[in-house]
Amino acid sequence: MPINKGFLAAAALAGISTLFSLTSAQADLLDKIKSDGVLLVGVTDSSPPFSSRKAGEAESTGYDVDLAKRVAAKLGVKVQQVTLRNQDRITFLQDGRAQLVAVGMSRTAERAKSIDFSYAYLDSPHKIIVRKDSGITSMNQLAGQTLALNKGASVDEELKAAVPTIQLVNYDNYALCFQAVKDKRAMSFLADEVLLLSMAQHDPKPDDFMLVPDYIGPRTSGFGIPKNEPRFKAFVNETLLELEASGEADKIFATWFSGAKRTFKIAPDKPGTF
Repeated sequence: MPINKGFLAAAALAGISTLFSLTSAQADLLDKIKSDGVLLVGVTDSSPPFSSRKAGEAESTGYDVDLAKRVAAKLGVKVQQVTLRNQDRITFLQDGRAQLVAVGMSRTAERAKSIDFSYAYLDSPHKIIVRKDSGITSMNQLAGQTLALNKGASVDEELKAAVPTIQLVNYDNYALCFQAVKDKRAMSFLADEVLLLSMAQHDPKPDDFMLVPDYIGPRTSGFGIPKNEPRFKAFVNETLLELEASGEADKIFATWFSGAKRTFKIAPDKPGTF
C-alpha cells in the first residue's frame, strides 16, 4: 500500500501539537498562580511552630507559613490557606487543592516519588527527649516503653528497626506529645532537635528534660510542591535563597524557634538529592 505523505505530515503535526500541549500543561503552574492572583498554601492547625491556628484565629501561623507568605509576596499574589491533615499533604498537591504545602514536611526519598520538594529551610536531626528522672540515658532503654509521635510522622519503620518493642503513641500535635512526656504518660517524644530544645527551654522547668544522647535521625524539611512543575519549583527555591542572603530567613527562624541556635543555612541541594 503506498504511503500517504499528507497523512504522515498531519500525524506528525498532531503529535508535535500534543507534545507541546502536554509540556505546557506540566510547566504552567507559575503562570496560573500569577494569572489567578492567588497561591493555594496547604497548612495545618495543629503543628506549632511550623503551622498551627489558635482558637478564635481565622488563619494558621508559623515558621513554614511565614516562608510561604514571602513566596506569595515575591509572586505578587495573595495567600489562600487550605487546611489539611498531615496524611493528606501529598493528595492535596496531586489533585490541585494545594499548590504549596507548608507544614514542616520531612523531605524523604519515598515522598519524592509522588511530589517535589523545595530546598530545605530546616535542617535539624530527629532526636528523642525524656524526663531526666526517667532514668533513660540510652535508646536501648526504650525497649517496651512508650514514645510519643506527632500524627503523620514518617519514622515508624526507623524506630521499630532500632528498638523492635518500642510502643509508638500518636498525638494530634507536638504540644500534646511534649505534655505527655511532662505528665509521664509517655516515656519519650521524638521530633526535630531544634523544636525539642525550644519546647524544653520554654517550659517552667527546662532542667527536667534531656535528649537521649545516642539517637540521631537525619531530617530536613521544605515545601511540598506538585510534581513536574520545574518553573514554579525554581521560583520557590530562588525565593528561599534570597531570604537566606538578605538575613530574612534567620529573622523568621528566630521568631518561631526563640532560644534555639540556627546551625544551618538555606542552600541548593547536592545533585541527585531531591
